[in-house]
Amino acid sequence: MDDDIDPPSVLVISDRHVGSEVVTALDRGIDACLVTDHDGVAGQTPDDTRVVVGDGRERTVLQDAGAQTTDVALVSMQTDHGSFLVTQLLRTQFDVETVVVVLNDPQNRPAFESAGSTVICGSRVLATELERSVETSLRTPETA
Repeated sequence: MDDDIDPPSVLVISDRHVGSEVVTALDRGIDACLVTDHDGVAGQTPDDTRVVVGDGRERTVLQDAGAQTTDVALVSMQTDHGSFLVTQLLRTQFDVETVVVVLNDPQNRPAFESAGSTVICGSRVLATELERSVETSLRTPETA
């Protein structure tokens, strides 16, 4: 591996525990940073994870986290309104090309897509996982 090449960077902006889960799960070859204003979320990250404690809807907080040089941003806020504000800041103030948003309300998808975001519907992901769990638990063991 060439030492002159910087590892890809991912900025996770979240006031929910999904933020700490994502930065924990990311490959160690990625430069990840979590931005959160939630102490419980900040405290759930590994010791070697960079965490910026502050409101991700504020330009200075995003700047402190390195938004100006990030390759990918993941936004997962408690409200879609909060996520949209963060997304707009990332796009207009920091020229972040790839913004992935975890959406709470599927009806808000068009607004995020029109802003050029990749949208993951949290409700759909959760429903799929719950369905899979129920189906697995309802299966009866086959007898030989």
